[in-house]
Amino acid sequence: MGLAVDLLTRGLFLVALIWASYLLWHLNTEIRVRQFRSPDKYPQYSDLLLALFSAVGMLLAQLLFRPLFASVARAMVPRKPRWSAAVWGAKVTRCCDAVFKCSYYASMTTWCWALLRGEPWLPPVLGGSGKTRFCWTDGYPFQTMPGELNRFYLIAAGYHMSEVAMLFLEQRHPDFWEMLLHHTVSVSLVSLSYALNYIRVGSLVLLLHGATDILIYLSKAIVDTPNMNFIMVTWIALVVAYGYFRIFVFPVYIMRSAWMESVAEAGASKIFGWAYLNFALCVLLFLHVYWFGLILKIGFLFRTTGQARDLQSNLSFMDWSTKKNT
Repeated sequence: MGLAVDLLTRGLFLVALIWASYLLWHLNTEIRVRQFRSPDKYPQYSDLLLALFSAVGMLLAQLLFRPLFASVARAMVPRKPRWSAAVWGAKVTRCCDAVFKCSYYASMTTWCWALLRGEPWLPPVLGGSGKTRFCWTDGYPFQTMPGELNRFYLIAAGYHMSEVAMLFLEQRHPDFWEMLLHHTVSVSLVSLSYALNYIRVGSLVLLLHGATDILIYLSKAIVDTPNMNFIMVTWIALVVAYGYFRIFVFPVYIMRSAWMESVAEAGASKIFGWAYLNFALCVLLFLHVYWFGLILKIGFLFRTTGQARDLQSNLSFMDWSTKKNT
């Protein structure tokens, strides 16, 4: 199973990278025509500078946060006899990163919901009173977007760019290809959706992902702490939130809107990049289902062994890899 998932994620990564690169090159003329036709309403390439600055800032902030929070993380994650110094160090670093990312997603998700709560495209399942079909109305692709929503979107794009960079700066973990696929698809989706003005549906994707990422990184921050009751409560909350947002709302509302409502409301002639958009969303759903299975397995192991483990990154592999190479 592990080998099959690894091969599949590598293959999907290559497809996503090549397809997204070709799409950006192929659609450049159309994007330029739209920008020239409505420079005040349509997103500009120059806007992406904010995303690049955000990426650099996020990367530096995360790297600086590690030494600042390390002493607290060591107190949270006491070293166990079976852990080598390398494994303990990796778990302390994971705790630091998880706290940083949990704080980021808590801030960004709150900001996103505050921006969207009165918008007509936010459906009741995400706390609004609108309908997802309004992602494609109001003269798409020349929809007027609030400046603050654009800033939120570009900062989110920068964060995902910084995640790709961080992957290559770190020692490879067993989930390297899964995370590379996820971050590559995320960067391409956010960047292309901005250039093609799919910001409305993109904001819904960012909102529901952020709502679950808060609990994902909270779980990663506390998984190696001795507070088993808190770990169990967090795991239960994660299962409920993940199942609701990513397994139910994401395909039933968001993917359906991108697949069907986009063509019905805006017309097929205006939906450039439709095939890649839906391919990328399907890739995310595949990862959601796979990771949801791991989350459920974590709960089963916790119940049977009494030990909490992060089966995704599985940092204990560092000792195994060292022994294998000696």
